[in-house]
Amino acid sequence: MTAFIILLLFCLLLVAGGYLLRRVDRQAIEDANERYYTSDGYHVYYDRKILRRLREEEQKRKTTEN
Repeated sequence: MTAFIILLLFCLLLVAGGYLLRRVDRQAIEDANERYYTSDGYHVYYDRKILRRLREEEQKRKTTEN
């Protein structure tokens, strides 16, 4: 009897989880996450050292051209 109750609860959790996964708007999540990436594919927060170095190189190149 206990095993039946545990199996029933497990099945109910699977059904509830499947329902919640279908309700998630994955496109809205992707759209929200796009604002954290540059056009080159760098993440604004995690790649900030790389972005800082690229910005500095760009500024040096602009100053040498002028």
